Formats: sequence, C-alpha cells, structure tokens
Amino acid sequence: MKMLVGLCKSHLQTLILKHQTLNTRCLIEPIILSYSTKRRIPTNVDSSEFKISFLKNRCGLSGKSLIRACKRVDFDSSDQRPDSLLDLFRTFGFPMSNVTRIISSQPAILRYYPENIIKPKLHFLLSITQSQSDVVAMVTKNPTILSRSLNDYLKPSIVLLNSVTGSYPITLSVLKHNPYILCQNLPKSLLLNTEFLLKLGVPHSQILKLLTSYGPVVGTLHDKFRTVLLKLTDMGVDLESSYFCKSVHALCYVTDSTWESKCVLFRSFGFSDHEILSMFKKLPVVMCYTEKNIKEKLELFLHKLQWTPFRLSSNPVILGYSLKKRIIPRCLVLQVLDSKNCTSESYMLSTVMAMTERKFFKNFVTAHKDEIPEVLEAYQGKLKFDEYTLKRRDISHKGDIQSSPVILAS
Repeated sequence: MKMLVGLCKSHLQTLILKHQTLNTRCLIEPIILSYSTKRRIPTNVDSSEFKISFLKNRCGLSGKSLIRACKRVDFDSSDQRPDSLLDLFRTFGFPMSNVTRIISSQPAILRYYPENIIKPKLHFLLSITQSQSDVVAMVTKNPTILSRSLNDYLKPSIVLLNSVTGSYPITLSVLKHNPYILCQNLPKSLLLNTEFLLKLGVPHSQILKLLTSYGPVVGTLHDKFRTVLLKLTDMGVDLESSYFCKSVHALCYVTDSTWESKCVLFRSFGFSDHEILSMFKKLPVVMCYTEKNIKEKLELFLHKLQWTPFRLSSNPVILGYSLKKRIIPRCLVLQVLDSKNCTSESYMLSTVMAMTERKFFKNFVTAHKDEIPEVLEAYQGKLKFDEYTLKRRDISHKGDIQSSPVILAS
C-alpha cells in the first residue's frame, strides 16, 4: 500500500498544484455562463413564465424544488441549452424521474453547454464503468459530479483513487458505492489522509472500508481528519475493530462543543465518563443523535424500565432503535402479555428489542392475538404507555441490577 502511494506521490504533487485553483474554477465557470446568459435574456414576464413552465412541465419540478430552481437559473425560449440537456439525458438512458432529481439538486446545469461540458463527463464515467446504468445511478446519487471540471478534477481524482486502492476493480466499487467521494477536497485531502492512516497503522482493509462505505469522510480537510484520528487513538479505539470506521465517521460530524454537551447530558442521568466512552465505542452514532432524542430514551430506560447506566452502556445498541416505532410498541406488547401471565418461554428485554420486525410480530403478536386481542392494539400503539409493569429483577455481575428475562409464550 505504501509503495503504491509512494509511486504516485511525485506525479500527484503536480496535479495537486493544479487543483488548488479548482474551487475558484468551479465557481467561475457557472458565473461566466450565467453572466453571458443574463446579459441577453429579457427581464420581462414572458421570459419568467417560460422558465417556470419549462421547469414544471419539461423537468418535472414542483413545490419547493420549482421555487428554488427558478431563483437559481435564468433562461428564455431563445436559449437552446435546457432542451439540449434534456435530449442528452434521454439519449444517454436517464429516466425522467432521475432527470427531475438531478435538475432539482443542480439546476445550474441548465446553463451549461451540454455538448461541451456535460457530454464529455458522461462519456468519461462510461469509459470507467463500462455500464450506462452505473453512470445513470452515480450521477443521480451525486449530480454535483456534473459541476466538477473533467480535466482538473474528475480525471486526476480517479488516478489518485486507483493509486490508493491499488486495484481498478476496487476503485470502481468505491465509486459505485460512494459517488459522493468525487465532491470532496479529494486530490489533496485523500492523499494526506491516507498517508496519515497508514502512519497510524490502520489496516489496508479498514482504509478500503472507509473509502467504500464512508467516502466523504476521507475527503475531510486534513487538519480536521488528523485531529479526529488522534482523538480516537487517545480514547483507545481499536484501529482494527468493526467500530473504527463508524467512530471516524461520527467524530467528523461532531464538534468539540457538541461532544461536551452530550457528555453533560449523559452525566446528568448518572453516567460516568468511562461509561460514556464505552457507549461511544460500541455505538459511535449515539453522539450524533439530538439531545431531545437521547433524553427521551434515557428517561424511558433508566426511569420506567429501571435499567442502570452501566446496563445501558454495556448494551447501547438499544438506543439506536426508534422510540415510537419499536421500543414503546414492543414494551406495550410485553406489558399486555405479562398481565395475562403468559409464562412458557423467557426472553431478555434487549433480545426482544433486537428481533426483526417479522420475528417479533410472529412470536409476540400473531401467536397471541386470538386469545388476547389487546396485543394487536398494543403493537399498533393504541394503548397508553405510562409505566412498565414488569417488576421481576435479577442481580447481574458487579452487583448491577438489571431487567430480568421477560417470561412469555411463543
């Protein structure tokens, strides 16, 4: 891996110098086109009406998307570019629903000259993927690709990605899974970030996972990315664990102030710093949840379900479930069944929450709805959830009091 990056580094340095003007060029190109267009478009009602009609009837925009596009782009009936762009998309195999999504996201491309700017990019992507459907999928997921410079950005980015992955098929897989990676500060940041990951001893498999599943993260500005990695190593996060990539992803989107405010919230419910860190390592995304979401779940588990901070930090995945769609409906079902003394089989509450929707419905709703009709109402959330009435408890290791197995018929 180090050899591959090293071989390309000298060549890439030249490319990086060119890329330093990338953002300026990306901004200037549409501005120049916009200026030349605005200079000759008459500012009358007919022009505005034509634009609205075209965006609505030809592009399929409506509501907020239509209003936003009208503000961002100008053209009239004498401008052939919008029609030519739609023809190009149609010829290339883009379904109309995809075209609508693309223009809704990037209305500025209606100002570009399709033959000179858009078509070469589509053909370049086709030369890489060898599949028109893959190009359609990539551009639909990430329309910003069409706003990037072909020679100054897209081509060098593919070269760099290939040098990092070490394999053309893997590069292609990365692009298919995460076309968003082509919208980051890729040329410079990807090289620096990859080198730093290698310096820390992050396995090649983890780097590929970051590229494939968390592509935009690897394009994070290097100073921030470096700070995140150093913070994770200080926390003792295992560089080879299945949670490493998720931890990097979470911290790239959580500021220091947000992290501290979440820690203050957890401490107010009795969590120690060790328990907070343990919880983060097992469920990194927990620090990305809103404080309201976290507070509602903590109040339910700690106050109504009588769990302890230690119990919750040992099994934080349960905090990732939807309160209204999964946790409360299932608790209601368990409460109804417990009140009817269904006692033929035992399940841990955490196990019940982790079950697939299909398995839970079969074991706890379908199996009892004939003799206990209320169980269906409970599952549908029609009953009121005030207090969880299961009072059985047992003593776990280290003296922690936990919810005991729920005794139910299957």
